[in-house]
Amino acid sequence: MPYFVYKIAPDKKLELLDEYPGYREARDNVRDRRKELDENTEHTVRLIHAKHTEEAERLLTDKREPRPMGEE
Repeated sequence: MPYFVYKIAPDKKLELLDEYPGYREARDNVRDRRKELDENTEHTVRLIHAKHTEEAERLLTDKREPRPMGEE
């Protein structure tokens, strides 16, 4: 499964930036992009591992339940 790099705007709009076959290349790309962000930047950059872009976007936009208290 590939790794996808997305830019996420405050309104939850997703923009696919890159796709990588390996984790290290994807991780390095995300780290480099995050270093370029300043405190006034409103979007974030996220890395997601999924079968295809549709699954990646679903995973990024699904509302996740918070962990129960005491569970780590």
